[in-house]
Amino acid sequence: MWAFQFSMQAALATINPSPTLNDFQNHIKKAYEVAEAEQARKPPAQNISEKLIRLGILDQTGRMAFQHLDFSSVPESERQAWRMAIFSEISRHDIKYQDELVKLIPEDGWFKISIYGKEAARSAFLIVQHATNNVTLMRQVLKKLGELWPSGEAEGQLYALMYDRVSLEFDKKPQLYGTQVKCNAGHWEAYNLEDKNHVNARRTSVGMKQTLEEYLSTFDDSKCDK
Repeated sequence: MWAFQFSMQAALATINPSPTLNDFQNHIKKAYEVAEAEQARKPPAQNISEKLIRLGILDQTGRMAFQHLDFSSVPESERQAWRMAIFSEISRHDIKYQDELVKLIPEDGWFKISIYGKEAARSAFLIVQHATNNVTLMRQVLKKLGELWPSGEAEGQLYALMYDRVSLEFDKKPQLYGTQVKCNAGHWEAYNLEDKNHVNARRTSVGMKQTLEEYLSTFDDSKCDK
C-alpha cells in the first residue's frame, strides 16, 4: 500500500504548473497507469474480498488524481467543459471496473458484510455508486442494500448515498438524506432536499453518525468555484 501511495504521489507531482486540457487528461491517464501497474505486480488475489478491495482502489484512482488538479489558471467559462472532458477518461475506466464487479456479484445479489467484510463491501458499493451509465445495476443494488442494512449485512449510510443518487439522477425526485452536494456561491450544499427540517432524523434512522451540517463541513470550500 505504501509503495502504491508513493508511486501515486510521484505521478501526481509532475503536472505542468500552467496546464492545458491535454496535460490534465494525461495526468488522469498516468494515475491509472501507475495504479494498474502496481496491481499487476501483486500476486493474484486469494479471494473475492481481496478482488473487490483491489477494484475499489482502482475505482478511486482517477478521482484522487482529479482532486489534485488546479483549475485556477483555467478561465471560469471553460472549467465545466474541461471537467467533462477529463471525466470522460474516468468514466471509461469506471465501465471496465463495473464489468469486472458484475462477474463477482453472488447469486443472492450483493456482498454481505458477514461473508466478505466491510472494506470489500464498501469497495463494491463505490463502483456501483459511480455506475450512472447503468441504471439497472444501480437500482438492483439499491434494492439489495435496502433489504440488507436493517440486519447489519450492509451499511445504512451506503444505502442512503445510493438512494439519494438514484432519486436525483434517475427518478428526478428530491433526495432524502442530503448526501449529494453541489457548489453554490463558494460553498457546498445539499441540493434539492426534501423536508430539510427532518433530514437529520432520517440520517439517524439509517445509522448515519454525522448531522447534515457536520457532513457539509467536511467538504473543502476552496474546491468550490464561486
